Amino acid sequence: MRVPLALLLAILALPRPAAAGGDFDALEAAAERVDALEPFLARYVGRCPDSIEKRVCLENVAAARRSVAGKTFVVRIPDATSLVKPQLRDGAFLLLFTPFVDGGGLALTHGAPTGQDRAGQPLIGLIPIKGTVPPGVMDLEFESPFRTGAVELEIVFRPERTWKLARKGEAGSYEGVAARFLGVRLIDARTGTPIVAKVL
Repeated sequence: MRVPLALLLAILALPRPAAAGGDFDALEAAAERVDALEPFLARYVGRCPDSIEKRVCLENVAAARRSVAGKTFVVRIPDATSLVKPQLRDGAFLLLFTPFVDGGGLALTHGAPTGQDRAGQPLIGLIPIKGTVPPGVMDLEFESPFRTGAVELEIVFRPERTWKLARKGEAGSYEGVAARFLGVRLIDARTGTPIVAKVL
C-alpha cells in the first residue's frame, strides 16, 4: 500500500517522542517529589469553615501556599488511562492528554478551566503528544497499555493559583489548583517502561 506523499511528509514532520532520559529526566531531577496528590492539593486550596478558628485556618493556608511558591514538583499518577486517548495512523501516534487530574475531589490542572460545557463539566485544553511508534513495535503492541488500563503518568508542575467553578444544577463547586505543567511522561504500568515523554 502506497502512502500519499503529503501524508508521508506530515508524518515525517511530527516530533519524535522524548527518550527515557533527556530533558524530562532533568526536569524530574530538579523537582521535589509529591508522594500523594490529595493532601498536597488540600493544603494548597484549604477549606476553612466559618468558625472562631477561621482566621488561624486562613493564615495556615496562606503559609502553605507561600512555602511552595515558585517551586517545582513531580507527582506520579498510578491510574491515568482515562486521561489519555491514543490515535495511531501509519506508524505515527497522537496522544491527547486531558490535564485535569483528580486528587480526592480537588483537581490539578494545566492552567485554570476556561469555563464549563453544557453538562457543567469544566473545560480544559488538551495537550497533544505526537511521535512515531518505535521500530519493530506493532500498533497493537503500542496500544496495549491503553486498552488494558495499564498507563501511569508522571507530571512535573509548578503550582500557581486556585480556581473554583459552581456546579450547574446541583450544590457545591469544582475546585482545584491551576499549575503550569512543565513536562509529562507516560509509563507502561506493567513493565515500568516509559512510553513517551514531552517537555512543555
